[in-house]
Amino acid sequence: MIGERNSSILKDRELSFSKVSRASKKNIDTDGFVPLALELMQLRLLAITALLSVWSYSVSIGAEERVWTSRKGADVTAQLLRVEGGEAILITPLLKTVTLKIEDLSLVDRLYLVEYGGVDPSAVTKSEVGVPEKDARDMSKTFERVKEKFVLGTDDDLQYDMLKTEHFYVITQGKIRPMDVAEVAERLWRGMAFQHVNFREDWGARRKLIFLVEDKKAYAKLGDWYKAHLLTLEGEHMRDVAVRARMLWEESSSQTIYMPDPIVAKLNIFGTAKAFQIGDIKNSYTEVFGAFPTHSLSGTLLSEFIGGIADYAEDGAMALRIGHAYYKEIKLAGHTETSLLDAEVYDQDEIVKAKGFDDGTKWAKTLRELVRKGKVEPSLEKLLGWKEVKDLTPESIVLCYSFAYYLQSTPERLNSFANMIRRVQYDGAMPVPLELAKLYGFKTSKEFETDWTEFIKSQDFK
Repeated sequence: MIGERNSSILKDRELSFSKVSRASKKNIDTDGFVPLALELMQLRLLAITALLSVWSYSVSIGAEERVWTSRKGADVTAQLLRVEGGEAILITPLLKTVTLKIEDLSLVDRLYLVEYGGVDPSAVTKSEVGVPEKDARDMSKTFERVKEKFVLGTDDDLQYDMLKTEHFYVITQGKIRPMDVAEVAERLWRGMAFQHVNFREDWGARRKLIFLVEDKKAYAKLGDWYKAHLLTLEGEHMRDVAVRARMLWEESSSQTIYMPDPIVAKLNIFGTAKAFQIGDIKNSYTEVFGAFPTHSLSGTLLSEFIGGIADYAEDGAMALRIGHAYYKEIKLAGHTETSLLDAEVYDQDEIVKAKGFDDGTKWAKTLRELVRKGKVEPSLEKLLGWKEVKDLTPESIVLCYSFAYYLQSTPERLNSFANMIRRVQYDGAMPVPLELAKLYGFKTSKEFETDWTEFIKSQDFK
């Protein structure tokens, strides 16, 4: 493993006009009458204004103002004017026209064009899967350092520097620079908005808080503050969270923490934040798409989007979240350095650890060989039945990775994945094996498993 990190698993799982010069004095006679040329100009302006009013009215009827995302460019807020020859012609609030290739637009935009722009449904799957997180332009120029400190207590270790981005606050204790983690957070956010309907709208104007704490002493101080804060919260669930925090804080490199309501209201942030202990290994935090923060933040964004899964409907939720986080980590960083950590708090206080294959750069190759030899057999029912870290073996963790990879491996599958996530979001539960298979166009779960298995055996699985 390369710089192995532990990620804590908590029970809550947690879219021009030419300039007209003014008449000069010499164009007006001494009696104050407007010459014929100026009168004609005024008539033309009236006609243009009337035409623009009709044009604006027709645009407002046919489309809404929304954010459009191109794979090769920045976001643009505009209305759809028309579709023409494989391109979407947009009009911005400043009446500037923007032309974007439909094949370069996000899946969300292409679905919108099918529904409201009369585009053929095949446009949804006539695009590369791509890597929108890497395609995005440099976002660091929009980051803003906040002059005010973020304060949790009088101790210096509980006072943090703040960096504000469009969707996050990255707060730091120590000499660690926040720019790279801020960049990866925004790029992962853009990837979610690129592929999932309503992600942007559901997120709204709120920001997610990310702690980066350099040394163990300061991280321990944050843990002490958090454990004391948890004691002020009521409910059986929060008591469970408090026990887990007590057991896992010193062992893990990242934790999901519940923030006090006054801070949530003041900063307009989500109720939970992500805390990272940097420790002695800083490589993951000094480059964009460092493996561990990429894993942790991608899992957090997916969990935030789909919301809570009811206890009675948890089948498959862990496999989805874990698999997706490993998929993004390996896809973007090129390897994995993350192991899983959980606390067994009901029968006995016990810390449970699990990890995939030792070589974090060769998961696909190793699993492919095991599947080809018949030593590992992908089973949808078994995978969707894993609920606890203690249920996982190295083979099962890598199967979760292969599952998430398969679900998003082609344009058709990616569209099915987006549909599945919407269903999980609205139903609060993963689909059962047969329903999942049907979402992907198969009649039976066995057909799904056969296709998934062939994918693992192929060179497409990397």
